Amino acid sequence: MPVAKFDPRNLTLYQTPKYLLHFEWARSPLIYRYALVEVIKPDNIQPTSKQKPDEIDLTQKEIYDKKYRLQNGST
Repeated sequence: MPVAKFDPRNLTLYQTPKYLLHFEWARSPLIYRYALVEVIKPDNIQPTSKQKPDEIDLTQKEIYDKKYRLQNGST
């Protein structure tokens, strides 16, 4: 049973990108908040891997730690 009322399938209803999105994963009772951190031009990202040139061969976690984690180490 969903905890949140937001259905990510409704994203197509929005005319502009949202800065925050909330998701549930599997049967977890937690809500995961995702923030818009970057807008990328299509010619600056690999179409299949969704990696930029400086991210090749990095894991998602490594990219996050390198570029988006707050400087004080918190998430």
